[in-house]
Order: sequence, then structure tokens, then C-alpha cells
Amino acid sequence: MPKTVRYSLVFVGLLIVLLLTAPFFIDVNTYKGQIEQKVEDVTGRKLTIGKISASLFPWVGVELDNVHLANRKGFSTHDFISVKKLHVKLALIPLLSKNVEIKHFEIVEPSVYLERHDDGQSNWGDLASSPATPAAASTTTSDVDTDSGAAGGMALAALQAESLSLTDGELTWVDGKAKPVALTELNVALNDVQLKRPVAVKVSGKLDGNAFDLDANVGPVGDLTKLDPVSLPVQGKLKAEQIRLQPFADMITGWPAELGDIAKAVVGVSANIEQRPGGLRLGEGSVTLDAAHKLDVNWKAEMSGKDELKLQRVALAVDDSPLLAVKGRINRLSGTPSFELHIDSQPIQRTWLTTFVPALNDMYAAHPAPWKQVSFNALVAGDARHVDIRDLQLLLDQDLLKVTGAVAFAGPDIRLRMNAQQLHLDPWLPQGKQQKAAASISLIPVALAAEPAIEPDLRFLKSWRVTTQMRVATLYLRGLQMGDFSVDINGNNGRFDMEPMSFNLAQGRVVEKASINVADYPASWKESVHITDVQAGPLLQSLAGMDMLSGTMAMDTQLRATGLTEAAVQTLNGRGNVLLRDGKLKGYDIAGAIRQFTSPGAAPGPKETDFAQLSGSFDIVNGVATNNDLFMASPLLRITGKGMVNLVQKVLDYHVEPRVVGTLKGQGDNVLRKGLVVPLHITGPFDAPKVRPEINAKTLIDNAPALLEKGNVGGALGGLLGGRKSAEPAGQGQPAAPAKQPETPAKQLLKGLGGMIPGF
Repeated sequence: MPKTVRYSLVFVGLLIVLLLTAPFFIDVNTYKGQIEQKVEDVTGRKLTIGKISASLFPWVGVELDNVHLANRKGFSTHDFISVKKLHVKLALIPLLSKNVEIKHFEIVEPSVYLERHDDGQSNWGDLASSPATPAAASTTTSDVDTDSGAAGGMALAALQAESLSLTDGELTWVDGKAKPVALTELNVALNDVQLKRPVAVKVSGKLDGNAFDLDANVGPVGDLTKLDPVSLPVQGKLKAEQIRLQPFADMITGWPAELGDIAKAVVGVSANIEQRPGGLRLGEGSVTLDAAHKLDVNWKAEMSGKDELKLQRVALAVDDSPLLAVKGRINRLSGTPSFELHIDSQPIQRTWLTTFVPALNDMYAAHPAPWKQVSFNALVAGDARHVDIRDLQLLLDQDLLKVTGAVAFAGPDIRLRMNAQQLHLDPWLPQGKQQKAAASISLIPVALAAEPAIEPDLRFLKSWRVTTQMRVATLYLRGLQMGDFSVDINGNNGRFDMEPMSFNLAQGRVVEKASINVADYPASWKESVHITDVQAGPLLQSLAGMDMLSGTMAMDTQLRATGLTEAAVQTLNGRGNVLLRDGKLKGYDIAGAIRQFTSPGAAPGPKETDFAQLSGSFDIVNGVATNNDLFMASPLLRITGKGMVNLVQKVLDYHVEPRVVGTLKGQGDNVLRKGLVVPLHITGPFDAPKVRPEINAKTLIDNAPALLEKGNVGGALGGLLGGRKSAEPAGQGQPAAPAKQPETPAKQLLKGLGGMIPGF
């Protein structure tokens, strides 16, 4: 054997013996004190190491037992970090070629205790900032750093390991006075780590007693010096079936009462994630909340880059019933995110919704036919500052309402356009048990009718900007059918104007303008209504459920008040006028009453009074309405009236004078003709008015000629009064009836009043 080979073998043998025996002659624990002191000098925290063991062959190994790093001063006595065992083994031969080959890397029972006080101070904050490196030192060592970085890169490029493991780890998080949250039984295992092929990663543990598992394949990593986490291939599956929310109750605010006790709520998570080399990331999974109600969210998404998330599917189900489905995209994730989403809902039943919104039961408790279901389909886009409603379609029972517009959250600034072919609003108007039926074609009186107990403070609306348009071909409200409905509402600086609201109604047209000023408290409002050629009969039937008046109506009103409660009627001021043509006053036979007044035995006629014209005007001052020009013109009849209606005290004091005249002329006859007059006085509260005749000497004197000479009155007037044109002769051969002595005018008047007024 050549001497060179022989000497080489002897040298290698001696080297191996030296490496094997060196740890027995070199006590590495002698350096333990230096290591502990150096760490304490740098961190200000005490480090203790129980034991250090080392080996040099067949691998380079270091083992540390019972390592403890103390907590920051001012915090609890728990160790900040503790490790029962840290064991690292590196293959020796590859190190000679600057390749790092980890045979085994093991951390046993590591524990990390994180604390944060209420003032924001944390027990890791002092470690996050390291002292600045002097510029001179940086300049001096720059070349060395460059060389060492290059060398480190070469070593990392060949990194491989048989196993990397973390066993039975624990992480505790204490935030202020909240209950601690603990991640326990944490196990992490990586086997056969290679940079040129995928690495299997297994993670398991318990989050406050709730088990979870993560299985993933990462890589191939490739050259670590060129590693880009965004393009690193990853495939993994996360599963946590039972996560109790009770430990996190202090961290969760706004927990809905409808979901029951949070201590009994459980969350389940299942997700599959994938990141491809080109940066494309895919994911799908589900999250289930099992509480008083079960909520399921099922999702599938992908990211083609770090700034764009495409939602292929996000579905929400409640109690196993599908509710919402969302798809679209979210852009600029690394900056100011923006979104474009399509949202589609299933029909939402009102009876089902009351489970989550119990107030709906009270709102519609007395409603005879409340709405049944609602669904919507929406295309929206926007960001954290605004949202564009590109297409919103609301299906309200069977009515389709289309909405477009935009909402800027600063202010806010609301701009909406709404259109519908037909819209039934009655099913959507609340009607509770204690709520009286309120009916009005005016928006302001409807607000008054609601009778809120407390005057609302609407000054928060001062910053709002509103521009809203609504067009409906046929609108159904309060039993009314409104055609060609149109309304524009504009608001700015606390003033909101409706300019105008107009619609066709009962063969006529209604135009209303209104405004409300919410900049001051209480709010003040004013409105004007212009009605032309509206049939009063259908209008009153729908609004008040009464069939007592018919005719073609024209009306103009101008009202103003301060306040939105019933008390606002004390500040109600304004004026108005009304005109009805060619109508009937049903239930009141004024002509028949006068016939009974003049001829108590006359046969009754139909319970109605025709009129050609009925008109009047009114002025309202602080809730008291005054009318001095009531006038009704009818063939053979004229009715005038005047008086006061107190809307504050809800009482009236009104005088009516029906008059029989000798002309068939009705509409257009404004002459106050002479004739039989029966004056009436109506007084008392609205709900129980009293009607009594105003009988005095003047009444008897004025009416005496008509009462005594009624038998000689001819024509239509004679028929109205119960008279005749001429006396018929007695039958041939029959004795003539004895002449009846005429009653006195006073007696005739009393008999007539007895037939005219029940119970008189």
C-alpha cells in the first residue's frame, strides 16, 4: 500500500477519534454563563439554560435543555419564552462543502406568553426595536456582510432536512383584563425537507380546547436566495370542526340576541387553499356557526395577483335555507380596496324574518293583509367611500321596483332613481294593535297621524344631501289608485323639498309641494296641495271609509306648522278653499226634512240631497280653522254656513242655514234668495257633536208666510213643501169632509221639527 494512502487513512482515523472524543474533553457548559449574560445585556431580561450538550461526529449537534427567558418588567411573573428541549443535528461532511443538511431539528414543549396592558404596552415591545448600528461600523463591515451573505446564500441553496418538528407547544395571549386565550398542544412536523420538491407540512393543536388540523404541501421552494412567497406553490387543507366561542366572548362585541347565548355557540371551519407558481391562488371552503340559529357560509375564490380577489361564489344559508349568493371581484387589496359585486337573494318571508326582527310582529299586528315576502337582485360597485347602485331590483311581493343611483358615505350624499310599473304600498305600511288607521294623500298629515310620543330630533340630517326621483305608472296607497305617480325629493343643509309630488286620482289630478326644515329643533314644515277634477266619492270612501259625499272636487290648500307630533297642530296655520260640482250629500235629505217641517205627514223621500255646487274657504290660525262662506246651491235649495273648528281641542261651533227657494237654478246661481229657512247650530267634540235648531221669534216671523201659504205654492216648490196646485172636489154623492181648522203656525213648526230631528 502506498505511504500516501496509508498516512491519509491514519489522519482520517485520528480526526474521527478526535471528533468523537472532543465533547468529552471540552465542557461546553463553561460557555453557558457567557451566553446567558450576553442575552441579558442585549435584552435586559434574564436567560437561564439548564444544560448544553454538543457532538461533532457523525453529525454536528447541539442540545439545550430547560431554556427560560424572563418576562418584561412590569408584567406577570410568567416566562416570556420557555423551551424544555431544543435539539439540532447537522450533517458534518456537507458542511465542509458549505451545504446545510439538517438531520434533525426538534423543539419540545415551547411556551410563549404574550401580554398587552390596557394602555397598549406589550411584553414584546422592547424586543421589537434594536439599537441602531453606527454608520462607521456599517461602512466598515459592508464588504464582510456582502461576502457572508453570498456564502449564506450558497449554503441555503442546498438546504435539506430529514425532519423538523415542534412538539406540544403552547401560545398564551392576554389582552388587558380579558380572559386569556391559549393555543395548546401545538404540533408542527415537516419531513424530508427538500428545496427541489414539495414538502409535507402537518400542523395540529387546540385553540382554547378546540381542536384544529392543517395539512399542506409547500414547494418546491427552489433557490432560497430568489424566494418569492407570492409565487411559492402551496396546497393545503384546514379543518376545525368544533370551535367554542365562549373563550372569545370578551373579544366579540355586538353579538345578536337572536343567536342566543354566545357561550353555547360553536363555529366549524373547513377550507382548501392552493397557490400556484404563477401567483394564482385558489380557495374554497365553508364556515358554520351553530347557535340558536345555524348560519352557513360557503365560498369559492381565486386571486390572480396580490391586488385582485375574484369571488366565484359566496353563499349564505340560515337554518339550512339558502338566503344570499354573492359573486364578483375585489380590487386594489394592497391599497384602497374597491369592489364590484352581484348579490342575489332568495325570497325572504315576513313570517320567517320576524324570528330575527321581533318588532315586525308589533308593526303588523293589526294589519289585515301585510306583505308576504321580499327578494332582491343587485349589481353594486364602490369602495370604502361610496357605493354605486348600478342595478337594484326589489321584488315586493309581486311588484318589481327598479333602483339605480349612488351613495357617498361622507355626509352622506344619496342619489337615487326609482321606477315601477305598479306598486302596492298598503301591505308595507305598519299597522300595530294600538295604531289607528291613518289616511291622507298628504305626506305631512300622515306624519302627524302617527302621533309619536316624543318630538323627534332630526338635526342629524343637516349634513345629508338627497336627490331622489320616483316614477310609478300605477301606485296603490290607502285604497287609492294613483296613476302616473311622480315625486322628486331634494335635500341639502337641513332643508328637504318635495317638488313636486303629482299623480292622477279618481279621474282628476293632484299636485303637492312640501318642504321640511330639520336644521332647527323642532323641525318645521309647509305644504301646498292643488286638486283638480277629482271625484270626491271614491276619495272619501278610500280615505275615510264613508259614502256620504259625491261630486267633482277642486281644492287648494297652503299649510305650515312646527313639529311632527300631534302637538304641532297648535302651530298649524294656513288657508284653503274647496269646490264641489254636480254632487250628492248622502244620508241627509234636506228637502225631505223641510217637507216634514212644513207638512209633518208628508211621505219621506230618498236619503240624499243633490247639489250643483258646494264651496267654501277656510283660514287656520294656530290650529283653529274658521269658515265664513259655506255655500251649497241646489235646485230649490240653498245652504249657507259659517263657524269655527278647533283642531287643538277637537271641538266645533258651526251654524248652518238650509233655505228653500223658488228657483230650479243651481250651479252658477250665487244669489242668496229668499225662502223657508231652518237654521241649525252644530257644537261639541268631533266624536259626539250635537245638532239643534236655532228657533227664535225672528225664525218664526221669517218663516210664517211660507208655513201658512204652503198650500198655495205651486210647481216644483209646492211639491218640495208638500203643497198642491188646487184642491180636488169631493166624490159625487159623498158628503164633503168637514173643514179642518188650521193649526197655529207655532204648532205646525213644532210638528215639523219633530219629523226633522229625531227625538225632538
